[in-house]
Formats: sequence, C-alpha cells, structure tokens
Amino acid sequence: MKIVTFYLLISATFICSGQSKKFENWSQSEKSQYYKLFDLARYVNGKVKDEISKDTLFSKYIFFDYVLNDTNAERREQRLATFDTLFYRFRKIIDSFGLKNLDAKPVRYYKGHEIYEPFDEKLTQKSIGGPKMYTKDSNVFAYYRKEEPENPIGVLVFEPETSKLLAWIMIDQGGYKYFLTFNLF
Repeated sequence: MKIVTFYLLISATFICSGQSKKFENWSQSEKSQYYKLFDLARYVNGKVKDEISKDTLFSKYIFFDYVLNDTNAERREQRLATFDTLFYRFRKIIDSFGLKNLDAKPVRYYKGHEIYEPFDEKLTQKSIGGPKMYTKDSNVFAYYRKEEPENPIGVLVFEPETSKLLAWIMIDQGGYKYFLTFNLF
C-alpha cells in the first residue's frame, strides 16, 4: 500500500510540474483562453450538429454577442444559420485529428514560422478597414497536432474580456489577411 501511495504522489508531482511548465510565461488571459478552447472542444467532440446547443455555445464558449443583440430579427436569424456552416469547420478539425491529438499555444511562440506572418509588423500590410493584423496577436492561438508542434495547422482568435472564441477562420484575399467574424471589437 505504501508503494502505491508513493507512486501516486510521484505521478501527481510530475503531472503538476508538466502542466506548470507548459504554461510557463503564459499570461492569465492566455491560460483562460486555452482552458475555454479545450472545454469547447470537449463539448463538441463526437457530437452531431443536433446534439450541440447553440445556447450553450454562445453562453459559455463562443463570443457571438454582437449577433445575438442585433435588433434586426431577420439579419440575426440569417447570421445564426450561417454560423452552423462556419462552425462545421471548427468541429471538422477536431473530428479529423481527434481531440487527444490536438493542442494549442499562443501564436507568439511561432514568430519564426509562416503562420505568424499576418501578425509580424514588418511583413503584414495594413488591413483594408484599419490597423495591421499584428496589433491583435495577444489573443491569438495556433493549434497543432501534438506529434508535430512545430507545424501549426491554423489560428484562433479570442475575445479578450470573456476569453470566448471569436473566430477560427482566417481569410487571405489579395495579400490582406483577416479573421472571418460577425462580431465587432
């Protein structure tokens, strides 16, 4: 019995140590966004569309306040319908690779990788409607397969105050890169 107890204590120490090392140099906001992302991924993992509650998605995980507060009911319903199509892309990544095979970290850890180019002040162009993309990199994560952390698959942006997922699709049109979202900052 003492051996089992000793083994459990040692295992718990290594697990806790590994977790704290993983989040070394992460801000509280980044940790909150990371946990929110993986809570969302666990919530949708293995579920069909009809098993996923939009109320739960919007209240806990996805920042959709701008659309939900829209006073034009027709526009709101149209955007809610479009959400299903866009959210499928997020779910497809989880279904394709498997939740246990995915991980994420702040995009700032990829400054030498091409995925960071939209956030690099020297490389990015001014966006069509305003500031350069790089001004938003503090709320952006890169996600990747655990066996290939040096090769991120894509990026996700979070709403800074709620840590909810704001966008998971980046568009590249004519050298301008931006996140596809219905919400306004």
